[in-house]
Amino acid sequence: MPGREITVARADELEDGRSVKFTFAVAGEHREGFVIRHEGRFYAYRNECRHIPMTMDWVENRFLSTDGCHIQCATHGALYEIDTGECVAGPPAGQSLHRLEVCIVDGEIIVTVPD
Repeated sequence: MPGREITVARADELEDGRSVKFTFAVAGEHREGFVIRHEGRFYAYRNECRHIPMTMDWVENRFLSTDGCHIQCATHGALYEIDTGECVAGPPAGQSLHRLEVCIVDGEIIVTVPD
């Protein structure tokens, strides 16, 4: 995926079940993304529901359902699989969040965002 890499945080600072938000610009427009650590793996998505293009966090930087099993949109409650971003309940069922490439380099969480 073409784009640019940004450093989000140190991997050891992000506990399992937690997330960290970050911002980036695409064609001069402000965007948000987030990384979630789930079962030891890291997943990154654009912070935008597929139903209505609004940010998804319940409270600043809180994306998970109360049971911690899904990413949940605060606006209307849609549930997304953490590992795939696919909506499994709610209005955009079958659609997926915009995934961002994430990797760990020298202990840093690096996300590739669009140009």
